[in-house]
This record gives sequence, C-alpha cells and structure tokens, in this order.
Amino acid sequence: MITEEYREFKLENGLVVALRNTPTQTIMGKLRVNFGFVHQKPGEEGLSHLLEHCLVTGGSSKYDVREADSMRRKLAKMGASTNVGRTTFFGGTLCEDFENWLAYVSDHTLNPRFDQERLNGERGRVLREISDSKSDPSYAIKSAFIPVFYRGHPKGILGIGKEEVVENSDSHQLSELHDRGFHPNNMDLIIAGGLPNNIENLVRKYFGEALPGENTRVDFPELAPLEKRTILTFPAPELYNVDRPEESSAGLSLSCVVPSETHPDAFAVTMMSHILGGSSNSLLFNSLSLEKGLAYQVSTQCTRDYNGGEFHVHASLPARRLDEAVGAIFDEMEKMKHEKIDDDNLMLVRKRAQYGIARTFESNEGHIELIDDKLDYGLTAEIAMERYNKVTAERILEVANKYLPDRENGNYILTIKDPLKK
Repeated sequence: MITEEYREFKLENGLVVALRNTPTQTIMGKLRVNFGFVHQKPGEEGLSHLLEHCLVTGGSSKYDVREADSMRRKLAKMGASTNVGRTTFFGGTLCEDFENWLAYVSDHTLNPRFDQERLNGERGRVLREISDSKSDPSYAIKSAFIPVFYRGHPKGILGIGKEEVVENSDSHQLSELHDRGFHPNNMDLIIAGGLPNNIENLVRKYFGEALPGENTRVDFPELAPLEKRTILTFPAPELYNVDRPEESSAGLSLSCVVPSETHPDAFAVTMMSHILGGSSNSLLFNSLSLEKGLAYQVSTQCTRDYNGGEFHVHASLPARRLDEAVGAIFDEMEKMKHEKIDDDNLMLVRKRAQYGIARTFESNEGHIELIDDKLDYGLTAEIAMERYNKVTAERILEVANKYLPDRENGNYILTIKDPLKK
C-alpha cells in the first residue's frame, strides 16, 4: 500500500517528487508537466502536441539528435503524450539503466535543442496524425459531439490542432511555448520500482539546478450538467453488412454529465456504473445481450478528470431494431432508480473494486497510477476502498435518480452511427 515505502518531497525549485520502492528488477518513471492544450493561445492550436514530439526526439543542450537517438534506443520503454492540462513523459528500464532515463528526460524537457532537421521531421509526423484523425469516420462525430457536450469546457479542446498552424511553425514559436510552462515548479516526477539507495540524490543531480518559473497549473471549471436532450445521427457506411444488410450493426453512445473525482457522490456513481454496465453480470448485459440478443457487448464508462465528470453507455446494436434497443437501455436505467440492489450484488461490486485496486499493486505502472491519484486528489488505495465500502444500496438508488436521465424528459446526448441511414 502507499505507506512506509512511499516518499513524497519537493525540491527547492518546486519540483514535486514521489517515490515508491518495490521488490522488482525494473523501474518506471513518469514526468508530468502541467502544461497542455489549455495553455495554447489563439494561433497556437497544435503546437503543444508538436512540442511534445520535439522534446522526445529533438535533442537537448547535452545531447545532439544522434546521441539522443542512441540513448533512447537503449531504454526499454520511452514515450510521451499530451492532453488538455498536461504533457507526460514516461520510461521503463532495468534498475541499472534508470539513471540514463533521468539524464535523458531531464535535459530534453528542461533544455531542449530544437534541431531544425528533426523539427521538420516531427512536423511531418504531426501533420500525418492530423490527417489520419480527420480521415477517420469518427472525426465528424467527435466534432459534432464536443461542442454540445462540453459547451466551452477545456476538456472539449481538440488537441490535434490546425494544419496551418503546424505547417507554419518554427523553432522560435516552440521555444517560446516551452519557456512559458516547462519549469520544475510545474512538474511532478513519479518513480516506482527497485529504486537505488541514492535515488533522491540522482533526482537532485538531474533536476535540482533548474530554475522555477511562472506557475501554470490550472484550476479547471466544473463541467455543468446538460440542459436538454440531443440526438445526433450519422450515416455509417463502414458498418454496412454487405452479406446481410438487414443485420447491419449500428453504434450507439448515450452520454450525460456526472460528478467529478472530488464530489461526495463520485464513488457511488462509479458503483452505479459498474452495476449498470461494468461487467458480464451487469443489468445492461443481462438484458440486452443474454435476454434479448440485441448486443454482443454493452458497457458503461465513467471518467472524472479535469473537473469534468462523464458517464457513457456504449453498444453495438441491430440498426433495424434501434428504437427497441434504446428503449431497453432506458428500461434498465429506470430499474436502477426504483429497485434497490441486493446485498449479494453490492458485495460483488465492492469485490470488483477491491480486485481492481489490488491489481494495481502488482506492477510498477499500477503504483504510478495510484500515486497519480494521490497527487491529484489526495486519494490512497486505503481511502478509495473505505469509500467504496461506505456506499450503500440506498446511496446507489439516490445517485441513479439524481444522474441517470429519463428517455423523454432527460438531459443527455444520444449519438447513433447508422449504416442504414443515407
């Protein structure tokens, strides 16, 4: 658990460091830079993504791109990602190689080189990513869904950016963007694994001399509840069954707003989601799949990051029986509002939550995830399990009535990909 083996401290320059020692022969590291899509100014759409690419491969003050390529090849795992509020760099190595990752990621994120030849190559890669994304049939759906669901909330920022911005970008723009947010006081360094005895000294060696800068951590606004029902229907020729058109499958997503991570209802909503569609024992699976044969799989999804709580039902259903299938989904949600879950099922849901938490302790990646929650929300595994255990059948009934929408009068978005629609 996150107890005696967990250490958290802050360097003089503001870098937050979290360490978890495990009896393994490997180490996993994650550097979270609290600077992402939300920090882009007008005319910079897509530059934070391009910056991430260049910080991984574009060289640094100590290493030119050839040296950097050689170092990176020796790391067992190396990657990066950018989202609305954060750019993350991660790596996995054998214990004896971990200092190489620290040396690499610290100098590349704090002192980038922006090699022009590599910048040109990464620009081309990012432009291909944009093209690939816009060539996907889901892009049109996402573009229609985002403004209706997020309504200006930062989670609705399309991170792929604009082609014209990326095409015309240069090293000066990327350097200016980097200088605005890539400071140690905007960073969290999380390390889990078979840590060397001098790990704190190594962290100070590679990060301790960096100077602090402007604090760009963002307090995200709360995602407001939806105020109306919206139905979005799209033709989906890619789902057309050429052998048996009448058996073509339609894709369906039902979406509504729920509480974010720190809300008192959050754990009850998560358990509600599990009961409704979290496993092959769920209400939706039993009804739509086992009883009615309307779906091979149906599931629910609950996300609550960046102060934006989302609940989604996903299913693939017979296009010619869509109305019946939608009705069946709402019928099960109505049952949750009126029929209290029995003690046996409540215990099973708690057991699944306990299993999920216990499983995270079996890998260094899992320990990193737990520390993420500790840093972001003050949650430990012990606190999480305690809160799950406190959720009663009455509380699940309460949150079901509070957040699950009514079909006719509820506030939700129903998104349908219909292969039979022209």
